[in-house]
Formats: sequence, structure tokens, C-alpha cells
Amino acid sequence: MTDVSFVGNSNSIISCSWDNTTRLWNRRNIEDSLVLKHTSDVKALTVSLKHGKGASGSRDGMVKIFSLRSLKSIRNLQAHRSDISGVAIIDEEQKIVTASHDGTCRLWNLSSYDAEKTIVKQKERIRSMTTMPDGSSVFLGYQNGRIVGVNIANTKERCELTGHTDLVSALSVDPTGQYIASGSWDRTLRIWSLEDSKQVAKGQLVAGISSVAWSVDGTIVYSADQSGSVVSWTPSV
Repeated sequence: MTDVSFVGNSNSIISCSWDNTTRLWNRRNIEDSLVLKHTSDVKALTVSLKHGKGASGSRDGMVKIFSLRSLKSIRNLQAHRSDISGVAIIDEEQKIVTASHDGTCRLWNLSSYDAEKTIVKQKERIRSMTTMPDGSSVFLGYQNGRIVGVNIANTKERCELTGHTDLVSALSVDPTGQYIASGSWDRTLRIWSLEDSKQVAKGQLVAGISSVAWSVDGTIVYSADQSGSVVSWTPSV
């Protein structure tokens, strides 16, 4: 399994996997699930309760837009030339942001499904992606350990965070938009201030990190790593 999320406050969970599927599960009856099939490993997903849609991206560069109610595909976007490393829906703007190992990050219209702009284009692989809570910026984690924040509206770089010594595999902005958590295959979890782009906390783990997430109140960071462990951490920031 590569990604999983609750669907709002409902009794549903959505997940995606290297078995080429995205699945919507009923928490009360785990045997009752809807399935959306891809033709390649599914690596990232996002949902929008406001628009009743979701999107999942796979290793072949395809992003499938689907109905949250039925999990039926609405539109298939051949968004990139290589693995999708991140996908996010910006509710207020009705946009979709995608990132890929092909080194590009793109913006799409959630209504027309047209490509609106290329936010970033370079050679280094993008391995992870997240957006600000207000959808104003996107943050990209690279193969070489860099993290770069980019303003979506004008595509200008807003910050660069350096410190990781291996690829950045996971990113998550806290609910206030003041801090970003990053996880890497260098076995560290780091917290950065988005006000001055400085590292404010660091944790050492036993294996490379595969995912990170903040608690709803922004006081705890959770990480999952390649040893199979899930760690909760209360950073002093």
C-alpha cells in the first residue's frame, strides 16, 4: 500500500497500492469495497469532499480523476512521462497539482481537465510533493535531498530547504501553514519553519522514511518507515 486516507468524517477509507488499484473501503464492513483499476502501480492519491472527486496517480504517469461516490473514472490524464510522485486538489481554485519523477510539476483545471501551466520543469527527479493548506504554494522533495517551495500563481521559488543527504520521500505542511515536516531515506525526520526556511527540529529513525503526517491540531507528527514502524513525535517548535 502506498497511500491511505480517511474520507472526511465518514465511515470510508481510501487507499492505493502497487497492485494497480485505488480502493474505497467501508470501515463498518471491510469486505465491502469499491475498486478503480490502473494499468500500473498506484503511488499517490488525493480527495476533495467539496467537489466529490478524487485523483490517483500511477507509475506510468497516468492520473485518474474519479467520483468519490462510485469510484468510477471521470477522466484519465496522461499527466507525465514517468512515475507520479504527488497529486493534490486545491478546492477553492478547482485545480489539481501533479508532480513526477520526470522532473515536472503541473497545474490542471478540475472542471475542464485541461493543463493550465507547468509550475516546475527540470531534470532532477521529484520524489514527493505537498501543498500549503490555502493552495498558494507547492513543496517538492527531490532525489538529491533538496526541498523547494514554489508559488503556484507566478511559478517563482519561495524557498529552498537543504539538509537531507538522501532523497526526500515524504512532505507534509502543518494545519497552520507555518511548518513543514520532511522525511528522507537518510533516516531523518526534519521540521522546518516556513517563515525563515530554517530547520527547527530533527529526529533520527532506524530506517528510511516512507510517509509523514501532522495531527489535526498540528501538535504531533507521525512517520512510517521501511522497518514497518510508525512513530509519533511531538516536536518542540
